[in-house]
Amino acid sequence: MRTFISINPDDETKNKISELQSDLKKIILRINRSGYDYLRWEKPANLHMTLFFIGEINEDKLTGIQTGLKEVSGDFPFKEIGFRSDGLNAFPGLRFPRVLVISLLNPDKGVYLLSDKINSVMKKAGFEQDKKFIPHITIARVKRDRKINLSGLSEEIDFEFEFKSEDFYLMKSDLSRSGPEYSVISKFIFQNDGFYLI
Repeated sequence: MRTFISINPDDETKNKISELQSDLKKIILRINRSGYDYLRWEKPANLHMTLFFIGEINEDKLTGIQTGLKEVSGDFPFKEIGFRSDGLNAFPGLRFPRVLVISLLNPDKGVYLLSDKINSVMKKAGFEQDKKFIPHITIARVKRDRKINLSGLSEEIDFEFEFKSEDFYLMKSDLSRSGPEYSVISKFIFQNDGFYLI
């Protein structure tokens, strides 16, 4: 199964991001009509912040990872982690993006500690993170073999939101014709030495 570890915003935050996506669609249609159809927008239900992309694993690996993540959640010194939006961004950049994202600030720095602890668990399980962790939520992706210039897009829109998280998730990704479908395998609550199968 194809898996990853994430923080999943609450429904209110997902709704705010969904409204932002709607506003962005209108702006992009105006500033780059020819490239508008090159973007594939993330479904509100799929919005998340990836802490660690695992990839394909079998059931044996899954059990060991769950045990390690349970220890992380039980020993984690924060009861919750706070986030604040920090504008629109893209990887590698807005000039020719592959991924359109909302950058996130984490004033309490708890998510960096959580990321480090998860990286340690995953390294013991035989997995290494191939990218530096940067807090963000992906809101759209550019379709394969397409290019769109979105320079100046961040100046066209203003938004602000905050949210808090008291848990993280081990997720499964299933591919379908309409795009990936994400579902929860396990939920881990901070300062709790168990996990919940959903």
